[in-house]
Formats: sequence, structure tokens, C-alpha cells
Amino acid sequence: MGKIDTLLIEADKIIAGKLKDADLGTIEESNIDNPDVDDLLDDLGELVRKNGGTVMVLPSEKMPSKTGLAAVFRY
Repeated sequence: MGKIDTLLIEADKIIAGKLKDADLGTIEESNIDNPDVDDLLDDLGELVRKNGGTVMVLPSEKMPSKTGLAAVFRY
């Protein structure tokens, strides 16, 4: 929906899974060893850039959360 202005992603964090439906926000979790599975954080970063947002990759000590992901919304 393009509501994210800036997405912060932790540099060395990997969350195995893939974005199934960007409109609904559904994800499919899996094992990173599966060749059909990507890094979910990478997929989310690509989606934010596609919708005109900025993606910043930060070291873990600079991240404002422990999840590997944080966002600044446009509205």
C-alpha cells in the first residue's frame, strides 16, 4: 500500500520465508536450506523500494528493535 517511507533492516539477520501476497501481507515461513525460500527481509526491502520507499541496512547495535526490521511510516 506504499505506507512505508523508510525501512530499516538489520545487516546480518536472515528470516527464512517468502512474501506470498504483498497486498494481504501473507508470508510463508520455511527452512533457509530450501532452494525455493528466500530471505523475507530481502523481499520486504524490495517491496518498499518498488513502492517508492527508502531501505537502510544497519548493524545490529544501531537497530531500534530486536526483530531485524523497523519502519518509518509516511502518514
